[in-house]
Amino acid sequence: MRLNHLINILIIPIFISSCGMASIQGMKYNIDEKSNEITELKNYFNEIVPANWIVRIQYNSSTNIDLFVYQPIGDSTKRETLFSQWNVDLDNYKEPPQSKNEKKYGDTTKSLELVENKLNWNRETLSELYNKLERANCIGICNRKPVEIEYGFSGMALLSFSVFDKNLTAEQQEEYSDNCMSMFYKENIVLNYTSGATGNLCTPEFKKNK
Repeated sequence: MRLNHLINILIIPIFISSCGMASIQGMKYNIDEKSNEITELKNYFNEIVPANWIVRIQYNSSTNIDLFVYQPIGDSTKRETLFSQWNVDLDNYKEPPQSKNEKKYGDTTKSLELVENKLNWNRETLSELYNKLERANCIGICNRKPVEIEYGFSGMALLSFSVFDKNLTAEQQEEYSDNCMSMFYKENIVLNYTSGATGNLCTPEFKKNK
């Protein structure tokens, strides 16, 4: 066996390792290797989310999710929060009590069953979505425009990528490369780095002139 072939065999599993050990280089590799699966995931999610709704879902495991659902207000383009919960146990979800503000304004719910009914989802929907994310080697997705797919965590930072419906123009490529938290990668893909609890920190890997 040639040395180069052996090195490739050892390196490939590192790139496609679990999202818990995510890296920007690994995310790039995954986008290239899983392009068909990513397209299938994007199309499926757009199909199952009702028009004018926004849903962000992240799988901590096959039966535990973070779920944020925003429903349209009447016929307007505005939305309100319907459901916002971390660590939702799909097998044993216990509905927490509503806060005073939630009771007063009535625009949010803690009922997972109500949310599933409004979205026309069930456990099979959630299982199929999990499977498609697994095949794409990713952990979450949001159907905002453009669709954002969450690849994994690098320390406290979330690594994700935006998938536009069309390839970006030269002007758009420049617009979405800010030397800090976003970088045009190729065609219709922009990479994102969200530092979260550590504040809005930049990643040196997105610097154009390193």
